[in-house]
Amino acid sequence: MALPATSDLFGAAMLVVGAVVLLVSLRYVWRAVAVYRATPTDSLARAPPGSLVRLDGTAEASDEGTLTAPFSGRESLALRYAVEERRLGLYLLPWFVTIHERAGSVPFRLRTPEGVVDVVEPTRTVTLGREVVATVAPGETPPERVAGFEARTDAVPTTTVWYARPFGVGAVASALSLGTRRYSEQRATPGDDVTVVGRVTAAGVDPLVVSDRSPVGTVRRMASTSLAGLAVGAVALSLGVLLLVA
Repeated sequence: MALPATSDLFGAAMLVVGAVVLLVSLRYVWRAVAVYRATPTDSLARAPPGSLVRLDGTAEASDEGTLTAPFSGRESLALRYAVEERRLGLYLLPWFVTIHERAGSVPFRLRTPEGVVDVVEPTRTVTLGREVVATVAPGETPPERVAGFEARTDAVPTTTVWYARPFGVGAVASALSLGTRRYSEQRATPGDDVTVVGRVTAAGVDPLVVSDRSPVGTVRRMASTSLAGLAVGAVALSLGVLLLVA
């Protein structure tokens, strides 16, 4: 039996990759649109179980406590943090590329004009104001919390070709700040005003999105994040189809 051609194997692989990336990106877009689909309310008294609601209020800690932001050490109820590295990107232009990112939350309370609502489950979609906590160039000593974070996790590479700066390109890399790492956090701390979009449960709200922006700003931010994924997925899917039918 003849083996599949290399182009066919590559085409099939591109189809799978494109389909997965598209599905993930579309799911993120659908979650962004949920901000508009949700019913604005200040109380769950009139919201049936399973309904999608949007609540605005002040975040307060519950008995579950708080998360500790890794770079700033701030107490957080919802948190997204990222490590970016400056590299050469499209058209050989330097820009910051995300090399590590995580998001999550702990159960907390949301004080609205009509009372207190329990946000009972963690969410991984956090759209909050972003703070760059530290920027560290190759050869510089990072802040203590940043150094401790990188020592504790294997998810962030200790060095890359951009960070190591191979012999002969050091001057150019320094001029373009290549290898520089940026450590940022998005966090909701006790006392912050936030918007929670989620589904009503018997215990409170199961959150889909925690944001500090208006509905328009939240959708714009989330949709723009997924545009790159949609583009990559569409290109990979198209390339796979072309290779298989050619």
